[in-house]
Amino acid sequence: MGKGGSVVLRTFAKLNLCLDVLRKREDGFHEIDSLFQTISLFDRMIVKVRQGNGDLKIESNVDIENNIIEKIWSLVGVRDRDVHVLLEKNIPIGAGLGGGSSNAAGFLVALKLFGLISEQEAFELAKAVGSDVPFFLYGGTAIVSGKGEVIKEVEPLKGYDVDVYFPGFSISTKEAYAKLKPEWFGKAPSKAAELYEAYRTRDFEKIKLGTYNIFEKVIPDELLDRIEVLRSENPAALTGSGSAYFVLTPQGKYHFTKKGVEIDAFEED
Repeated sequence: MGKGGSVVLRTFAKLNLCLDVLRKREDGFHEIDSLFQTISLFDRMIVKVRQGNGDLKIESNVDIENNIIEKIWSLVGVRDRDVHVLLEKNIPIGAGLGGGSSNAAGFLVALKLFGLISEQEAFELAKAVGSDVPFFLYGGTAIVSGKGEVIKEVEPLKGYDVDVYFPGFSISTKEAYAKLKPEWFGKAPSKAAELYEAYRTRDFEKIKLGTYNIFEKVIPDELLDRIEVLRSENPAALTGSGSAYFVLTPQGKYHFTKKGVEIDAFEED
């Protein structure tokens, strides 16, 4: 491995094709059952590595507070390289689309390429900085449980298009979880594994039935009304804890992808 270089990546958004909360755990986290799917909406990231003193510089078209990339770099603890990250954000922040987690995975992929961390270290760092980050290291389709860190990889779904809508405001994940009531837990019409089989066999009636998100119980009525209008014709739901929502529709703007991160260009010094 050389001392540095640059890599250009696409870090994709994800949808929760279904999302249920099963219980609140003793550690304060919530046990989920969800079908994750990456889609072709992406942020573009350029990571440049040079010999240096362990400095990190991030430039973005959007202001990001408490950037998860900074947390990763502090945990890596490399002192003989400088890293410059240029980030073009297209995935809305605080929308339930996993943009920050996707960026984190992209940064970890870049560090692996430059030999600064191993595959195992990347996965451990992913778990340390965010529940969704491990999923994005692989992407595609996964049945996700635990607090989001238990990932069952399955054959990626393909041949589906979606439209995604962002209402122009964010929803705090922490606040959304705090509003959930225990009597709502475990009420999804089907398990994530069952919904996956419905997608795999293209059973649209079961897909429509199983497209569910518990957080629709705590979102503003106006937002729920918009989802219900779409749902009258096609499978539609909130993604994550919101505020974005999606509808499965032919000729949708975005398609399902097989990975969470794609490398467009890589050059070593």
